[in-house]
Amino acid sequence: MKFKRLSDDKVQIIISSEDLEKRDVKKWDLMPSSPRAQELFQEMLDQAYEECGFEVDSETQLMVEAYPMTTDSLVITLTKVKHRDSFEIDYDEDSEELYDEIDEEEIAELTGEELIYLFKDFEDVVQLAKLLKDDYFDKCSMFKLGQAYYLVFSNPDNLTDHALGMLGEYSALVHLSEAYLLEHGQLMIKNDAIRVLAAM
Repeated sequence: MKFKRLSDDKVQIIISSEDLEKRDVKKWDLMPSSPRAQELFQEMLDQAYEECGFEVDSETQLMVEAYPMTTDSLVITLTKVKHRDSFEIDYDEDSEELYDEIDEEEIAELTGEELIYLFKDFEDVVQLAKLLKDDYFDKCSMFKLGQAYYLVFSNPDNLTDHALGMLGEYSALVHLSEAYLLEHGQLMIKNDAIRVLAAM
């Protein structure tokens, strides 16, 4: 794993497929409810402190963002969440910023079993769906929350490496839950989002 301190409140970690294999962790295991993911997360925090001085205590709230950089590596960004009404998401490697209205006090309760990807533009969702229509045939729902769009993949085990790579190019993996989007967002397409969007 490679660590880079981006600011006082943010650190970037590059994890290779070899790093994951050594720890017997799959990409789709990287969900907060997974014991393996929790062990890896604690190891990342320990190493981030040792190598970059990135200190996290029991009171610190963290936003975790994961991006497939290539089929062989992931970029994980850990950001200390400050007390404000919104937080920023580093949308891509060009540091384009996207803001979403989510109360930071709820972040710890937002995660679920599914994989959820955030899109800045509706056209990006449509383009991604066209690329995935022959790769993913399971349940996928589309939501809108604020100015952003979200695709919820109910069975991430059925996402191919190609699909994960395309998602990494067009969107950002976020740690929300479908229940949160149902409560705070707008359900636009239920279960069949890839097929419906690909036909547009």
